[in-house]
Formats: sequence, structure tokens, C-alpha cells
Amino acid sequence: LKGSLCLQLATLFFATMAVDDGTEATETTPGVVDMKVTTKKSTGFYIKSAKSFFTGFEDKDGNKKEPVHTMHISGLGDAINTAVAAAAYNEKEKLGKISKSETSYPEMADRGCPRIMITVGKI
Repeated sequence: LKGSLCLQLATLFFATMAVDDGTEATETTPGVVDMKVTTKKSTGFYIKSAKSFFTGFEDKDGNKKEPVHTMHISGLGDAINTAVAAAAYNEKEKLGKISKSETSYPEMADRGCPRIMITVGKI
């Protein structure tokens, strides 16, 4: 129940936009993507999404999306394991290297919620 509350409140905490495959990500600067991970989709989904950001992909309209050079993967509450798995997979497959891992416990409404932010750079 705690994790569910954290995920419900996460939408208030992160500013995101939906990418064509359903992944919520924001490109803050060219070549840098912030990917918000939730428990609504499977771990495999986020692993594939992170991989596609590093290898480049074609959207539904046929537009070629160039690979990013840095990705910030974040997760709140129960989604922390999924965020770690997505970052670890990219490092294992030598698509990127984890350069920073930051944890926090931000206040949300009347209580806090654990959060992780992992920075992965393209190799």
C-alpha cells in the first residue's frame, strides 16, 4: 500500500511527457533523457525502452530518433528495483556505463517516499 501511494504521488513530483512506446521520458537537453520508471509496466518493458534510447529507434510516424548520450533513470517506491534493473542491463550489454547513483527520500503529501536516480552515459 505504501508503494501504491508513492506511485500515485509520483505524478505530482515528476514533469514528464509520453514517448510513442508508452515510456514516460523528458528530453531536458539534446542527447539527455530523463526516464521515469513505474510499476505499471514490466521490468522488461523498461529495459527495452532504455536500450532503444541508447541504440536509436524509429517512432510510429517513421521519424528516426537519434541515440542519446546520457540517460537519467528514476524510480519511486516499488519501482526502484525496475530502475536499477534497466540501468544494470544497459551496463551489462555495454550500451552505457553507470556514472552516478543518487538516493533520496522526498516529502510527498504527508510522508516521504524512497527514490533513486541513476545516471547512465553512452559508451
